[in-house]
Amino acid sequence: MESMETESLFTRVGGEAGIEKLVDAFYGRVTSDALLAPFFEKVPMEHLTKMQKEFFSEALGGPLFYTGRSMRQVHAGRGIRKEHLQRFTEILLETLEAERDDLDLTPKDVNDIYSRIAIEADRITDDVAESG
Repeated sequence: MESMETESLFTRVGGEAGIEKLVDAFYGRVTSDALLAPFFEKVPMEHLTKMQKEFFSEALGGPLFYTGRSMRQVHAGRGIRKEHLQRFTEILLETLEAERDDLDLTPKDVNDIYSRIAIEADRITDDVAESG
């Protein structure tokens, strides 16, 4: 059996079942948020959650690999600005904190998961070349 230090985040979050719970809780919050909900009005959510489960799995060291287009391609031209991204990552942290006990995560696990997911953030905003 792996020690907690060598165990992947994917394993510590509860494997596929934990990823599914986390992604579903996260997107439940994201799609209910007044600032972010408009971005998801015409998005096929079944496909989105499938892709996000792959993305989270890969980011956390799991066996599923993300098969979608690059983050930049998927989000290009959608008007996503830094304030949207900031809210998105705030909701990620809120979700991780809210699900921490159910997923049996330590504060370090929460921070590590947040860091792995949030690292993609700069790749999805449209205001990289804009001035405010």
